[in-house]
Amino acid sequence: MDKEQMRSLLEVSVEAVDYIAAVIEDGTDSPAVVELMDNLRRIAAAVEAETRGADGLLQKVYLYARNIQASMEELQRDPSLFARVFSCEIRPFILEMQRLWHLAAEVLSDEGRRAQHQAALMQAMRDLHHAPRMECTYDVSIVLCAYNKLEYTKAAVESIFAHTDFSSGRVELITINNGSDDGTREYFESLPHTKKINLKYNILGFNAAQYIAEGKYYVGYSNDVVATPHWLENLLVAMESDGRIAMAVPTCNEESVSNFQGIPVPYPNTFDGMEEMQRFAETYNYRKPTIWEDRSQLMPFLYIVPKRLHQLGLIDPIYTRGEFVDDDLSTLLRRTGWRQVLLKDTFMHHFGGVTLGEGRQKVPRNALDEMRRVYYEKWGVDAWESRGGFSGVEDIWRGHAFCGKEHVLMLEPRFGDLGCMILNQYRKEGGVPHMTAAVFDKRYLPDTEYLFDETITASSVEEAVVQSGCSYNLISAGCYLDELPLGDVVADIERLYALLAPSSILLLPVRNPGSAYELCHIMDTGTREIYSDLGEVNRFSSIPYGQLLTALDEHPLLNHYKMHTVAFEVDVPLMERLKPLFCLDGVACAEAEMSLSVRMGFLEIFKAC
Repeated sequence: MDKEQMRSLLEVSVEAVDYIAAVIEDGTDSPAVVELMDNLRRIAAAVEAETRGADGLLQKVYLYARNIQASMEELQRDPSLFARVFSCEIRPFILEMQRLWHLAAEVLSDEGRRAQHQAALMQAMRDLHHAPRMECTYDVSIVLCAYNKLEYTKAAVESIFAHTDFSSGRVELITINNGSDDGTREYFESLPHTKKINLKYNILGFNAAQYIAEGKYYVGYSNDVVATPHWLENLLVAMESDGRIAMAVPTCNEESVSNFQGIPVPYPNTFDGMEEMQRFAETYNYRKPTIWEDRSQLMPFLYIVPKRLHQLGLIDPIYTRGEFVDDDLSTLLRRTGWRQVLLKDTFMHHFGGVTLGEGRQKVPRNALDEMRRVYYEKWGVDAWESRGGFSGVEDIWRGHAFCGKEHVLMLEPRFGDLGCMILNQYRKEGGVPHMTAAVFDKRYLPDTEYLFDETITASSVEEAVVQSGCSYNLISAGCYLDELPLGDVVADIERLYALLAPSSILLLPVRNPGSAYELCHIMDTGTREIYSDLGEVNRFSSIPYGQLLTALDEHPLLNHYKMHTVAFEVDVPLMERLKPLFCLDGVACAEAEMSLSVRMGFLEIFKAC
């Protein structure tokens, strides 16, 4: 079958399901429905045969074709389910099958069309900032997806019914059985809600729900999450507080989520601990917007988004193995001016790794490496190296009063992790800062709109200083000092110092090129740990750590500095590996051990009144 024939078949199938849906909605009988359903079955069988053995998106097309046939077989066994199975399964599966085939065969296969598709999506997301409000049947559609692990699914469902107000008729529940074989389907059938999606073959089918969700907001709910008092009310308050918020995520127990989104808890991560967990959550879940945190990226174990955003296709199906979907979604939101908020005043329990974990264990190759490459090729930057944040920095600025309408300058913020931390700290202390970004690498220019009030583009630090129109209460950087476009290093630091208002801080992350971490990478690969495309060779530079401090010691303005060194426990084996190379005598060994153990430092220069 050629591409034109496949396109025609899928277009016919979409026309057929739209016709049948209209017949169901009108409540009329049409003799054409039987014939159309038979044709749909034949089309699904033809698509299955054509895509058998395919990979990537076409494998998903193959699986949807099989699921369509499975749902039709269910109708043959029980025709009384026709309206529900057609509306919740057959029609959504056909629409999604056609969408995925179009992406695979006609968009992603051509570099120009792929770029056009991405540009159109991003423009549609920007346009939604100014779209009029839309009336919806429900306030919220909760979409619970489960793949086996029935005991966790039951805990999730029971908690949803216990802590969610369905009595108002403003909240709907949609369940997705994603290919389970442990009784999950039968359990969902026993529940009182009406919208139920059954996928016989596992396909990570969250997207199928978008065709039947009728809420203003869409809540993606994994089956390893336990709801708590006021969870949904708090999520809704956050979303309604600012039309620029695209996604809000609650906090949870810290061992079950990455990205520093969790908190320590006093109960065990077991079913036996759930009673104590609910008592903890009841005390914890009181609304306090000052502790909401803007983030450059979120790991959404549970999330709420406006349905209109979700329907644009936020989950990119090119991530065929589950990894880096979160990174991609956050990048899409950042680069179209949307906020992402972590609700530190709302706690939900997360067992961790249940919904996707079992499926991932069955994958033989390294999904992380493969999908990291997909992200890099799509966005042109690495998902991990571009975060623009540093752990431990919040311990350094404790002496600074984050208050009033102060001015902040961020040098090369990249994705904005550190910029978000600074903004959140001001909010906690009642301040409203004016945030300015100085961007040198234009690849990161689209990442500033969601966070900064203004952006300077420059080719050097000296040029950025010239463009700056005011003095600043805090100047920092989202990258190491050696990654900034510097001329004379000390002279450029002096230029930045001159921009400081009295009683203000210049805070610069400084890499130690002589650390065990850096040296081991250089010895093993001939370069620093820099992610690159196949065949791509990147340059790297370094600033001598000791020489920099010596020069600052001798400088009349910059000599009142502090260097806050940072060592990581994970680097200790590397240090032990290299120590023998430096131990010519006892003194040298002690100095070498100190240098090898310090991976980086924060150079803090305070400008007095």
